[in-house]
Amino acid sequence: MISNDINNVRPRGRWIKILLFPLALLLLSAIPARAQSCVAMGGMIDGFVNPVPPSQIQIDGNCTFRNFPASNPLTTNISFFTNPGNNNERWLVIFDNVDFIGNMACNAVLGNHIWFVNGSFTTLRPSCQNLFIPVEKIDKQNPAGQTTAAIGVPFTYKLTIPVLFDPQTGTVINNQGSPNDLHSVVVTDDLNATGAVLSYVSHTAYWKSSGTPVTHSFSNVGGVLTFSNFPIIPAGQQIVIDITVVLKNDPANTPGTQFSNTAKWEFGRLIDDIFYQPLPGEWGVTPPMTIVAPNLVMTKTGPTTMALGQWAQFALDVQNTGSGDAWNVTLLDRFPKGNSGGTCSTTPQILSAQVFQADGITPVAAKGPLVPGTDFSISYAGAPTCELTLTMLTAASTIGANQRLIITYRTQLDANSQTAAQLTNVAGAIQWFNGDSSIPTRKSSTGPLTNGTPGILDNQDAFTVTAALPLAVSTQATELL
Repeated sequence: MISNDINNVRPRGRWIKILLFPLALLLLSAIPARAQSCVAMGGMIDGFVNPVPPSQIQIDGNCTFRNFPASNPLTTNISFFTNPGNNNERWLVIFDNVDFIGNMACNAVLGNHIWFVNGSFTTLRPSCQNLFIPVEKIDKQNPAGQTTAAIGVPFTYKLTIPVLFDPQTGTVINNQGSPNDLHSVVVTDDLNATGAVLSYVSHTAYWKSSGTPVTHSFSNVGGVLTFSNFPIIPAGQQIVIDITVVLKNDPANTPGTQFSNTAKWEFGRLIDDIFYQPLPGEWGVTPPMTIVAPNLVMTKTGPTTMALGQWAQFALDVQNTGSGDAWNVTLLDRFPKGNSGGTCSTTPQILSAQVFQADGITPVAAKGPLVPGTDFSISYAGAPTCELTLTMLTAASTIGANQRLIITYRTQLDANSQTAAQLTNVAGAIQWFNGDSSIPTRKSSTGPLTNGTPGILDNQDAFTVTAALPLAVSTQATELL
């Protein structure tokens, strides 16, 4: 009996130990992990250096979180070591280029400040958002009304520094400046990080209120532009930097490519009578622009037959199927000349020239009938060349995207033209540009003039007319029969 009792007790002890073990693990797992000290981590948590941050951070000094974009958001839970009565110190917490989706314990921590720039947040409680302070921002804009850019045609970005920005609403709350003096401003603009291949052309910097130049230093290192050594920008004052750039003639700059430019900066300023430097500012990011380029296709039309001694009317219809304006278009019309006849002997007469909408009927606003010799030049070379050259000269003759330049003229058969002769001439757009003639770096496009490539819609076209006897001659012949 004793031995049986002993044998029965031992198994029960083992089962109790087995049951207690997972319970102990459960209790241990319920104990919250201890938050790491931000000061002990050097006051900086940088996602580009350590992409996996601690799960919990305690703010026990000035602390900066940076470089946790949407592709690697910051999930850390943040608490403050600032219990009233225990620790009266208050600190600045900087979030720079951070998408924050963690949690933050902000109860009873008034006096701390959150400096939040160039990111977003989705989980902060109202008590935390009360710690946010307005921040200074660069207002960076494309040229007014411009949403496109062409290769080789310079354009100018405008940077107005500073405006005051509310990170909670994502809006500018004062576009006339800041209530704070800004010290040691440094602006960096990386032209290599735009999505296109850009080149620096020039810049100016001046006080917005007076237009007076602002003293500063500038460097361009491989397309990274740095502006520094500005004087203090007093409260309520602003400086403007105009940066002129140009799209390079590079294979990467294909039509349809969108690009955007970002100006980053830092400065020093007072926050509750404490001077902080450097502080990251809210970046200036331009709306996207699209690379455009013109592309021309030609259609030539006319009568099916021509009679000796009579005028016949023809039309050159040039449509821009590209996305950018076509400037200074040159058209070449090569007339037939041979033993069976042609249309080379008579100098063609221009009847009309105008730019229309895509329908070929509706005139384009501010583009009325083109004046020969003013809006376009005319050159005709007779036999043996037999070529009519027309070159557009003014903005009124520019062909915008989807627009059509339609030119009509009339001419006559050569005297040696034989009845039923098939006379073919070839016309085409042989050169055009993506900017006006004042821009030396504009890009030119050329198109060959060969056989008119029948059946292919491109820069050239061929048209064939049949020579016929005059109507009067045909009637006399009938009467003789």
